[in-house]
This record gives sequence, C-alpha cells and structure tokens, in this order.
Amino acid sequence: MSKISTAPIEIANRADQNRSFGLTAMRGWMECPGLVPTRIVVKAGDQSAHFNAADCCIKLADDTYFVIFNVVTHLFPDGLLIVNVSVEFTNGEQCCFPERFVAVNNSSALAKAVTEDLKAHGTPPIIARHVDSSHFPYEGGKTKAWFDIEATSPVPLDFTPSPDMETAHRHLEHWGFCILPERLPGELIHEFKGAVSEAIKSGELSYQEGTSQRILNAHRLAAGRKIWLYPPVMQFLKAHFRDQPCACQTLTYVNGSEQNAHQDTIHLTPYPAGFMAGVWVALEDVQPNSGELFVYPGSHKTPRLRARQLGLEKVDEDYSSYKKFDDEVHRMMVEGGYERHTYMAKAGQILVWHENLVHGGSVRLDKDKTRFSVVSHYFARGSVAYYDSRGEAASLEELPNVA
Repeated sequence: MSKISTAPIEIANRADQNRSFGLTAMRGWMECPGLVPTRIVVKAGDQSAHFNAADCCIKLADDTYFVIFNVVTHLFPDGLLIVNVSVEFTNGEQCCFPERFVAVNNSSALAKAVTEDLKAHGTPPIIARHVDSSHFPYEGGKTKAWFDIEATSPVPLDFTPSPDMETAHRHLEHWGFCILPERLPGELIHEFKGAVSEAIKSGELSYQEGTSQRILNAHRLAAGRKIWLYPPVMQFLKAHFRDQPCACQTLTYVNGSEQNAHQDTIHLTPYPAGFMAGVWVALEDVQPNSGELFVYPGSHKTPRLRARQLGLEKVDEDYSSYKKFDDEVHRMMVEGGYERHTYMAKAGQILVWHENLVHGGSVRLDKDKTRFSVVSHYFARGSVAYYDSRGEAASLEELPNVA
C-alpha cells in the first residue's frame, strides 16, 4: 500500500471555518506518492456526488493535489452538516479525508426563496470545481430583485450627491447608479492613504509605482476595514438588497484603472440577478485626464452577459479571450444609444452602482496625475454568489448586522 497523506477539508471562501451559508467552496490537500487520482466521492448530509478527478483536482506538484468542490448549502437544512470525501486511484487504492462538520444557516427570507428556486430548477447540491450560470434558474426562477421589476418614476440624471437616501435609491433604480448623501470623512481618507503607502513600502501590499495596477486586499488593513464597513454604506445596501450585505473584496487604485467598459456581472455573479453592488469611493478630487471613472447611465437594463452565453471558457489569470465580452458590451452601448459620462468626483464621495451598469476607466492622458480610489463589491447574504468568468464560489465575509 502506498503512503497517502491528507490535510483536513477547509472552507475556501469563508474566513469562519465552522459556520457557512450560500455557495460554499471546500478543498483539501493530499499527497499520494506514485498514485494518480481517478474519482472523487463527496457525501454531504444525505446527498452524494461522484466526480472524475479531473473535474475536482488541481495538481500542485509531483504527487500533490488539491481536491476542490462546492456545496450549495441552500439545499441543506439549517444546522450541522457532515461532509465526507473519499478518493479512488487508478491502481484501485482509496483514501478518505477526515470527516468535516459545518454549521449551516440560510434563514433569511431571500435565502428561503432562493432555496425554492434551486429545488425547482434541479440545482445539484454538490458541484465539482467549476461553478457555472447553468446551475441556476436565471430564466425560470421566481425570485427577482425588487428594484429590477418594480416600475420607477423617471428621475433627472444627476452626478452630485443625492439630498437623502430615498432619492439615492430612486436614482440607482432608474439610472443604475447613485451618489450617497454622506461623504467618507477626511480623517478616514488620510488614515487609509497613509496605511496603504506604508503597506506598499513594507511589502504587505503589492503595487508597482506609476501603473494602473489594482491593489488587492487593502480592506485587511485596519484603516481599510473602516471604509469597508462604513455604516452609511451598510445601511444603504441593506435597504437596497432587503437582506444583509456581505463584503466580497476591495480593489484600491493609486491611478486610474484604464479598464474597458464592462458589466461586473460576468465576474461577480449573483443568483438571483441583481443582488451584487459595487461601491466606488474617491479618495481625492478627480482631476481631468487622470483616467476618470466613466459610466453609461441606464445601461443596467441591458441583457446580462455570462460566460456560457458567449461561449467563453473558465479562466484563471489570462482574460485575453474576454475580448469577445468587451466587444459585445461595446455593441450594446452603440446599438442602444447609451451615452458615456465621465464622473468628476470630489474626495469622499461614494458612488454605488447596480451590478449590471456598464462602466470603466478612461485612458490616463496625463500620467503624472493620480486617481486614488477604492472600490468594494458586496452581495446579499441570502443569494448565491460566484465568479462566473473563473467558475469559483465567491469569497464573502459576514458583516455585523445592520440596524
């Protein structure tokens, strides 16, 4: 018998290793000298699934593999869920990972409605490594985002802060974005910019000076977390989702992103559609020719583009094939007659956009001008959250309950 070693199964997309909700990615590491895995069997509660190893395994080095799969916890009762994983090899040998226990909680009204949709659609409770839009009932599901189906009265297009939250909601519903009444305080901006600068110098954050490179994970800094959890944003999102918001990620930019016009939906993908939002905060007054943010007002009402629909494969780092996505977005903007608007934000202004709003970053005509900003993405807790372009379950962090 070969000597096979395994590490305990972990939850890959949640910081909490004991409790989970929504679409939960799980993975385990194994070393199997001289052996090649051929089949993976996953048992979760009273459900089981059999997968070809190629659909679940990533080879890290000789004889070392990650086993990755996803559990749709909406389809299991709230409470303790027991997960077992076994691996079969080409020579007939088998190994088992240590049994895993997870406390599941999908108790919100949205989560319960999503559960019924998934059951009716036949969504598998256990999915292999890659998650796809076809797993979810976008066409036939009954659960819809209220702001995508309720008729809204026309409101004037405005690029200044809304006078109150109600006006902000109506502007978001009608135009696909809004600017919140409250600004991020100057002291938080100063603290965050200083913390990012120090973290870059120390190597804690990666950034090449002068580039449009996105800085990942600045929300892990204490100053970044204050922005991530800024109470007015949390309160707005809770009202928008009618569910608790969960934080996904932050992207910090010293300079303009120069990103092509795009929908977020293909990269940060919820079921039901509508339950993801982006929040963009200007950390300095935006200057002309600095690579300003632009939006296409009303474009959130265009069809959502997904990888399967466009014939695109799941990717890891190379997004060159997604030129097809860029071209389709451009076509929709031209044929739909949507107008591009540049957003000249003031420091501290907070812009919220609908997941499907087409937006991007202008070309940096003056390379000496910075455009310090941070964008965060949030999902409704009761939704299914994944990255369609990558085929991965989204990493979400539960936030303190918003009153």
